[in-house]
Amino acid sequence: MTTTPDNEEPWAATRDASWYERPDVHSDKSVHMAGRKAPRGEGVMSRCGRSILDENSSWIPERVPLGLRCRSNGCRQAWPTA
Repeated sequence: MTTTPDNEEPWAATRDASWYERPDVHSDKSVHMAGRKAPRGEGVMSRCGRSILDENSSWIPERVPLGLRCRSNGCRQAWPTA
């Protein structure tokens, strides 16, 4: 996956927690809309700017349940309205 300029398909994903020593894998996580490339080529940032996304956990935005969608400003504005 790559960034989401206007000419590419939008996508969503959970945050990348692979760098944590003991990431929480027992609860549902927020799904963020993909934004711009992260500094230093670390991956793709979420639209809200809160995290780097795990590109292996990508979703089609329309299929993300409302309860799992990130509610922070940048992501919230990017979610499909239908």
